[in-house]
Amino acid sequence: MKSTTTMRAAIGTGATACLILVLTAGCAGGAGDATPSPSETSSATPSSATATATATPAPTPAPTETAGPVALPVDCTDIVDQATYASTFGDIPLNPVEFGGSGTSSGVVTPTTPPAGAGARDVVGAANELSCLWRDPRADVSGISVAMGHLEPAAGAAALDGLASQGYTCTSVHEGRSCQLVTPDPQYPVDRTQTYWLRDDVVVTVDQTNVPTDDLIGSIATRLFG
Repeated sequence: MKSTTTMRAAIGTGATACLILVLTAGCAGGAGDATPSPSETSSATPSSATATATATPAPTPAPTETAGPVALPVDCTDIVDQATYASTFGDIPLNPVEFGGSGTSSGVVTPTTPPAGAGARDVVGAANELSCLWRDPRADVSGISVAMGHLEPAAGAAALDGLASQGYTCTSVHEGRSCQLVTPDPQYPVDRTQTYWLRDDVVVTVDQTNVPTDDLIGSIATRLFG
């Protein structure tokens, strides 16, 4: 029988050998220290970033001006340029009170609504916003009047068609339509000329007797429309 000392030495030697084996195996690659193979390494591939397009605001359209009615003069001396005014009207009294005028250069009047079934001249007359008269109280029938106002184009065209059916001669002039009627004065050897001119929504009336003019409508058109 082996002695106790011998058995303890054997046991110690065996335990030491076992411990060396365990440590050696651990160094060779234990589960906790295993280095993952390239195939096991998850490579962090960046995901495709969704491009966020910068919203470009739509260009703001430039404001457009709505064409409004042509501004009419409020002073009778302003219906044409000064040179034309002097050569056409000269020193003839303007808006004399003897004929129901204001005695001033202002010719502003208030438009009215024509009655149902009104004739062409009444329709135009109701639209007047400016009414001017040049006439010498000492004169017999000599004088000239100019009136103007706004009239819806369709209504204006219908009014001028009505004048054409009454014997007026209508022509296209100064980018508008003019209807004119010349009649002899029943008492004096002079003519009376009535002219209606329509352009867009503006209607102008010129009524003259024994007062010659040189393309007055053209001068008025230039003053109003440039």
